[in-house]
Amino acid sequence: MSTFALIADPHVTVPNPDTGWTPPPITTEPTMYTESVELLEAATQEINAQPDIDFVLVAGDLTKDSEPYNHTRARELLSRFRKPVYCISGNHDQPRPAKLRPPEFLDPDVAPVRTADIPRWYGDFGFTNLQRTAYSCDPAPDIHLVGLCSAKPDEDRGYIAPETLAWLDADLSRQRDPQRHTVVMLHHSIIDHVPAESVNPMFSWFHVENAAALKAVLRNHGVQLTFTGHLHMQDVKQEDGLHNIVTASLASYPHAYRIMTVRSGAVEIRSRQLQATRSHPDLQPFSRAHTARAFVRILSEVLTGQPFRYPRDRAEATARKLNDWWPAIVHGDQQFHYTAEQLGDEALAAYINAFNDPSPADNDLTIELK
Repeated sequence: MSTFALIADPHVTVPNPDTGWTPPPITTEPTMYTESVELLEAATQEINAQPDIDFVLVAGDLTKDSEPYNHTRARELLSRFRKPVYCISGNHDQPRPAKLRPPEFLDPDVAPVRTADIPRWYGDFGFTNLQRTAYSCDPAPDIHLVGLCSAKPDEDRGYIAPETLAWLDADLSRQRDPQRHTVVMLHHSIIDHVPAESVNPMFSWFHVENAAALKAVLRNHGVQLTFTGHLHMQDVKQEDGLHNIVTASLASYPHAYRIMTVRSGAVEIRSRQLQATRSHPDLQPFSRAHTARAFVRILSEVLTGQPFRYPRDRAEATARKLNDWWPAIVHGDQQFHYTAEQLGDEALAAYINAFNDPSPADNDLTIELK
């Protein structure tokens, strides 16, 4: 039996220690960058207080935008866990071109860390081959862990290079102990978590571009559990026996992490939400309202474009009616019913309601392992 914690997307953000530069507020994102250190410290304190934890997983987006000083701070913070930590990088842990991040939000005085350099930065957090952005190890007698850095260069979407797929296939071929379960951690999702995620341009950047090739390797070796971040939501999806468990960002509502226990041929998953930090003793209601405001702005822009093409005033009014829609989705286990009468558009109501969560549960569940 083993028990481990899983966190995702801490987005560690501190001022440049040499110049004092800090990013201006990014109003189109609900990520609480300025509170990221407090949030990771709070999670660390809670996880360290649980004596049965064997190790900790961190599913990418360690920093705001791969600033070297943020990686230095992330390393220091992750070192505070009392048990071994295994991490991978995400799309924010590589250089960000202007199409993804306007220059005013990027520190002009530093060169960002590249994905290829992540193993040298985090060699004591899982990476054993400093030339490979993937690794495997056995952090507990009944667990074989594979970590894959899945960010595609200059993109927010994911991609697993052919040489990494070949390495993965060879690694899994050597796993012959039927009592040891393989878990694969990467940043990007490999199963759709929102409608048409892999093909809809609005959401396809959530996904591994060549997910079909990756899933073929995993299924060939009987892998059943994959852990990802990136989407900043609590969600679990299953496809032909393969589970993709997405964990929300520590730096965004609902500020969740997971505790998982593998025993008796099953994995028990329990989710915890941070309730308070020094700056926000009312963290949950504060952050939910903060997220709602950000997504009203985002939805207003979406509704003025295809296929809805609402006038600006109608788009803003409709977005306000949906202010709690995205917070409900990212919290997980969401069920809602918006009517055409409420939204004034039958097609929009149908689309919004398509995000209702099917089984399995997103926060607390047990998955039987074959």
